[in-house]
Amino acid sequence: MGIRRMAGRKESNLVKRRIWGCVTGCLLAVTGCAGTEPDDDNLIIMEQESQKPQYTLGETAMGDVVLTEHISCTYLQTAEEDISFSVSGRQIAKIHVRVGDSVVKGQLLAELTDNNTEGRIEELEYNIERNRLLMEYVDVKENQDISAKWLQFLYRSGLSDEEEEALKDSVSRLQQDNVFLRQDYQDAIDLDSMELEKLRSENAAGQLYAGMDGTVSWIMQNAEGSTCVRNEKIMKIIDGSDGLFVVKDVRWADKFQEGVPVDMKIPWGSNAGQYQLIPYKMEEWDERLTFTLEEQYEGTMIEVGTDGTIDMVLDSRENVLTVPLRAVHMAEERFYVYVVGESGMREVRWIETGLHGDTSVEIREGLTLGEKVILK
Repeated sequence: MGIRRMAGRKESNLVKRRIWGCVTGCLLAVTGCAGTEPDDDNLIIMEQESQKPQYTLGETAMGDVVLTEHISCTYLQTAEEDISFSVSGRQIAKIHVRVGDSVVKGQLLAELTDNNTEGRIEELEYNIERNRLLMEYVDVKENQDISAKWLQFLYRSGLSDEEEEALKDSVSRLQQDNVFLRQDYQDAIDLDSMELEKLRSENAAGQLYAGMDGTVSWIMQNAEGSTCVRNEKIMKIIDGSDGLFVVKDVRWADKFQEGVPVDMKIPWGSNAGQYQLIPYKMEEWDERLTFTLEEQYEGTMIEVGTDGTIDMVLDSRENVLTVPLRAVHMAEERFYVYVVGESGMREVRWIETGLHGDTSVEIREGLTLGEKVILK
């Protein structure tokens, strides 16, 4: 690079060249050039500098190219239960648990106002039991009355056939009367039982019990004192003791194989680390993909809601010519790299590529082993 500067400026390490010039050809002829000192104004200083561009270089090498997809997954419980009342219009009297409480199957969780059913239930239970006892007493009384009639007949001597027939008719009438009496008692029992069943159902509908062991994960806000709505969820129980990693993106379903483990990473939290997952019940995969931890992690407690990333290898090439991924560029649907030419300047080299992996690219044509390529 040439730079001209006017005389009078002194700089170190410059090549100085003095050029004598005359104003006109005539002046040269008259005065001549010999022995005449030039004016400082005619002094021209020339500077020559050379600077080559600096590049960050990479190198083609033999290696493996791997293309990986990072698939998000979440650890979810395998069992859960939504709690709701089966009736409407009654007030929620009491919620017996709080979020985070552990519950067991059959534990009372919530109940509605009494609705005056307990007293009526007790009354009906008493009436039913009383009528059953009365029915049993009819049987006992009937046997006693019949036995007494026959004893009286037998202890009397000389009775005629007519008297015996009269006895039999009396016993038959007694038995028939008791049939009707039993039926009355049975009808009363049946009616009371029907009403009792109805009241018990209403009473049971006003009490909610846990259908499984687990943890209360959610309760409807301001539930106590509100009016219940049939089948409206007021509480949720989850079983966090056994869960699965769930992938909601079903596009990758055909990339997994039954029994073949895949790598999964939990990036943060108490369970941070590397794990291996096994596809779980692939025949049931529909709206989500499920995975379970390999047996080697048995006993590991994963917190429900923990997020992870499954590293799925989509494609790979082994022992092929490669360059770093960031060295490859594209223009007009063709791939190229930059190399350093003989002049020290970068030059375009068109290439044919194969698999583009996570960090490197397979090179099929355009480069040879050991060639330098520009990364930056």
